[in-house]
Amino acid sequence: MASTLCLLRAPANLRSIAAIRPVAPLAQSRSNRSFHKTVPSRQAGPSQPAINEGSTKDPSHSYLHYHPTNTHTILSFLPRPPALARSKTVLGYLPLGEATLDDFREEPEFRKVLDDAIKSGLEQGKSQSVTFEAETRPGDGWIHITDERAIPPAGRIGETEDLVGSVYVQDGKIVASTYSPLPTYRLVTTNGVLTLPRGLDEHLVRVLESIDEDERGQIPV
Repeated sequence: MASTLCLLRAPANLRSIAAIRPVAPLAQSRSNRSFHKTVPSRQAGPSQPAINEGSTKDPSHSYLHYHPTNTHTILSFLPRPPALARSKTVLGYLPLGEATLDDFREEPEFRKVLDDAIKSGLEQGKSQSVTFEAETRPGDGWIHITDERAIPPAGRIGETEDLVGSVYVQDGKIVASTYSPLPTYRLVTTNGVLTLPRGLDEHLVRVLESIDEDERGQIPV
């Protein structure tokens, strides 16, 4: 797979999976940067990750950050490293050094956070684009929440790996309680990392920030 993909280079030779796509305008700007892997920024307890200096924002994604540890790199939508080793705020993990799409390991706890955030965001009408799609749908029925890393042509349905979930529309209104995540959805594909419709993406980040605060409160002083 690596030979057919344009894998961008992130700090410490981590290749940016947020921008694994046929065109790579950022490749040169992101080379020659490295993590300081031997200088830990804080002491880790038994339930805390040993975070190193060098957390990095991915320039090709609105929220994606890389947080390197002594053994792997954490992918998160929050700028500061997680408080707990298996934080619910973490999308997943990559090994240090050269990494490709196949090396990504999803954090199991994140998927439920994602689904709950989408459902509550739909209840609160956070996404104008999804609301518009519901209001203009001809009749009652289901609409898909599509990952915007790969927006399909008008009138077409996205690939199954890009369909985050479905929700029922009745009389032009979203019935948020019917939201159902799709098991075929993937957080990371060759088109990039999870990119929710505008409004839902911001809502997810707010949810993750709240969880992060709760988790930090669990650390003994």
